[in-house]
Formats: sequence, C-alpha cells, structure tokens
Amino acid sequence: MRARHCLCITVGFGLATIALSGLARAQDPLGTPPPDTDKVAAGPGAPKDALKIEKAPEGLTASVSAGGLDATGNSRMLAFTGAGLFDARSGNNGYGASLIGNYGRSGAPEGGPMVTTTENLQGRLRYDRYLLDDMSVFMLVTGRHDRFTGIAFRLNLDPGVKYLFVNRPKTALWAELGYDFQYDVRTDEGRQVENDAGAVTETLDKTATDHSVRTYLGLRHNFNKEVTFSNGLEYLQSFIDGEKRRFNYDVLLAANVWGGLAFGAGFSARYDNVPLPGKAKLDTSTTMSLVYSYTSVVKE
Repeated sequence: MRARHCLCITVGFGLATIALSGLARAQDPLGTPPPDTDKVAAGPGAPKDALKIEKAPEGLTASVSAGGLDATGNSRMLAFTGAGLFDARSGNNGYGASLIGNYGRSGAPEGGPMVTTTENLQGRLRYDRYLLDDMSVFMLVTGRHDRFTGIAFRLNLDPGVKYLFVNRPKTALWAELGYDFQYDVRTDEGRQVENDAGAVTETLDKTATDHSVRTYLGLRHNFNKEVTFSNGLEYLQSFIDGEKRRFNYDVLLAANVWGGLAFGAGFSARYDNVPLPGKAKLDTSTTMSLVYSYTSVVKE
C-alpha cells in the first residue's frame, strides 16, 4: 500500500499585498506590480494644475504569508515558504520593505536520501519621493541569496523614475526607467567551469559587478471590487556586455475571500541570457497564494 500526504499552500513573491484590490498602497518596494490603488480608487476629480503636488492618502499596509508542502510515498518532498511585506505613505514620501524565503528538500521513494533542492532568501527596501500626483523618483535596494543559481549574495541598487500613464478606477498602467548596479558574491560551485567530462577547466572570480539600464512596465485591472488582475515585465540590459540581458515577468489573478484574507494564482519567470556556467537560463514558478493583509489609511 502506498502512503501519500500532501498539504500545500504557497505564496507568490512580492505579490502578496496586491491580492486585495481594496488595499490602498503608496508604492511597491519590490518593483513588481505596484497597484497604486490609493490613487486609482479615488477616480477622476476636478481639473488639477499639472505642477501642483497633490495630497495622497496616508497610512500603511502590511501582509504576511506562509506555507508548506509535505509529500511521501513514490516521491518525497518537504518545502517551506514565507513572506512579509510593509508599505507606508507619509505626505509625498513612500516607504516599503519586504522579505521572502524558500527552502525545499526532495528525494526518491522511501529509504532513499533526501537532498536540498531549493534555498533562497531575498529582501528589498524602497523609497519613493512623489514629485507630481502620477510621478515619483525612487531608490530600490535588493539583497538576494540563491544557492542553486550560484549566488552566495547579490546586491542590486536601482534608482529611477516612475510614471503612471493610465490612472482610472479600474485600470492602471505605469512604467519605470532607471539604472541598475549589481554586485555578486558567487558560491564556490557557481565559480567552477566544467568540460563535458565534468572536469573543472576554469575558476571564475569570487565577485563580479555589472551596470545596466532598467525598464519596467506594469498593468493592473480590477474586474470588480473583489477580483484583480496584475502583471509586470522588467528588462535589464548591461552597459558592460551587450550580450547580458535579463527579463523578469510576474502575473497574478487575486480574489478577496473574507476581510483581510485573499486567494491568488500567480506565475513568475526569470530569464538570464548569460547565467553562470552550468546554470539554466530560465526559471519559472507557478503559485497558489493564501495571504492575510492589514491596511490603515488616513484620508483627508
């Protein structure tokens, strides 16, 4: 007789707080789709002077999510994931922070060894200064550890400007343009270049830097007050090596369940045209999300 047990609740990175279309957020510290619902939900108002800095709703939003998977029998897997996100708006200043981690082990049928298959941790900080109602300048700081891409630690510094092109009650379209500085500390495994026979032929430097232009395009649409669709595409092109380019894509369909509880289905893709030796160019993930969020927004 085979025994198989599965308990699975997973979360989508950086997408937790957009699960509720009613949440009012100033900005997204992850740089992946900021819903700007604090502005969008208000709808069109009286004509405004284009040079006037508008007073936006103030307050904060926060969310926490956690999940895991346990499978036994012909295939075995044990995985954990957790995330937290915080956003705040005070006057023309926006602040944000996020942290997410994933860890997993898998193995053959009962009796075989279990090996680590997933191990990554990422944190982000973001600051926005709003110059106009639909325009801000920002600084995004990201730190990441990902064992299986060969990255012991990766630091990204991303200053830029964001502009909201479409600002309607149900739809928002925005873009970001800026610069990306990347500093990598590689794992010993990620530094090794092997030939077809598996022999090490070269050892790369322990650290590396890159400079790129960063662009981002995001779209959010509310089908109704309970269901939200959001997606975003990020492109980074290196100044140092024209062959180095990266694409990041995220999409989420979220539905409010009850109060601060929401359910979401998401997909993420990460493409690196020049990965470390022996690493795949494309990583994808499909997630089902259960998130609890809290918001406290003060409106004039």
